[in-house]
Amino acid sequence: MIIRRKAAGSAAVFLTAAFLTALLAGCKAKLPVSGDGQNVEGYSRADIMVIATTEQNRYEAVCTDRIWQVSLEERGETFDRYLTEQIRCFMDELKVMNLLAEKREIALTAEERAAMAEASQEYFGRLTDADISYMGVTRESVKSLFEDFRLAEKLVDDVTAGLDLEVSDSEAKMISIQQVQCASFQEAQAFAARVAEENADFEACALEADLSLTARRLGHGEETKAFEEAAFALASGQTSGPIESDSSFYVLKCLSDYDEEATDARKKMIFEERKRRAFQAIYDSFRETITLSYPEHVWEELSLGEGNYGAGADFFEIYREYVK
Repeated sequence: MIIRRKAAGSAAVFLTAAFLTALLAGCKAKLPVSGDGQNVEGYSRADIMVIATTEQNRYEAVCTDRIWQVSLEERGETFDRYLTEQIRCFMDELKVMNLLAEKREIALTAEERAAMAEASQEYFGRLTDADISYMGVTRESVKSLFEDFRLAEKLVDDVTAGLDLEVSDSEAKMISIQQVQCASFQEAQAFAARVAEENADFEACALEADLSLTARRLGHGEETKAFEEAAFALASGQTSGPIESDSSFYVLKCLSDYDEEATDARKKMIFEERKRRAFQAIYDSFRETITLSYPEHVWEELSLGEGNYGAGADFFEIYREYVK
């Protein structure tokens, strides 16, 4: 996922082809290139505008068009320029991934090409005449971009297909707990004794003691060793003794000692991260041999928030509709 912003206090990711865009998040546009590197022409302005208008419309739908002049103080630039650079990184990486696919003789099947042809027809059909004129796109250029994006995803699967990326249940295991934080060890000790009594209600005891109670899911690596050892030792329905963790004191109740839904989700997350890292190592080595060039001034002249174009055509949303 390459483009991130904070809205209403939480992170949002707008480029939605989840795994591929996570790979492209590294943004290595400034990598040094070896002397015998390959010089390659980057994407055209029309291709760039497909992605740029998609992102512009998504941000404006949430933040209005005022977002483009927001100043990012830590970066010393406007959000407009920041997002433009992220889009450039994305286009760079997409092009390089297609070059790597070509080198490895990976190609789309007839069925995959047909699906991308349908996706491109759907996208193009949502554009107005004004959109087409402004963006400079053609049916063929849109179709080619959809095919490139599909091939990039296929490349990842091909490169990592023979690797052992299996994730065990034990390392992905998630449990569901309630936790109460106490002001001191003595308070935690007294509360632990209270909830250990027969028929004690953990939540009611916390309310009675005026202690804050939190329900959460917990996986390995999320808390200190002492906290995790105590939590994962509990069976469903059991409560813990007092736990000291990072100078705080807790008492826990295990609601489920194996949260199947959360474990499956975490297993997928760990698998995708391993897959990303495995591919990234191969990709980075190839990336260093490539230098890209674009039409003169194409990035300097790209101005997000300039007009309202392609409002009904979201490249990534349409792509996902046609990828089985």
